[in-house]
Amino acid sequence: MLSVIQIAAVVMLFGVALVFASEGFALAVSRVLEAAFDRVEYRLAMRAQTRAEKIKARRREERRRATRARAEVFAPAEIHLSHAG
Repeated sequence: MLSVIQIAAVVMLFGVALVFASEGFALAVSRVLEAAFDRVEYRLAMRAQTRAEKIKARRREERRRATRARAEVFAPAEIHLSHAG
């Protein structure tokens, strides 16, 4: 014979199972999950955008440094040519 506690537990579990199986609960869970995935998607997009901007800035700075280095290499020759005339 089942005790009162076991019968109450079975009834509660049946109630929980009905809640999980209900359409309203499923809709609420899907909304929460959709919102969570939207937040994750937004964060990933912002992270990718920030990363792309950093890469562009780094490449831009590398081009500036290369231009300055070339200018410094050719600068002494230009100085000698301008004083030779």
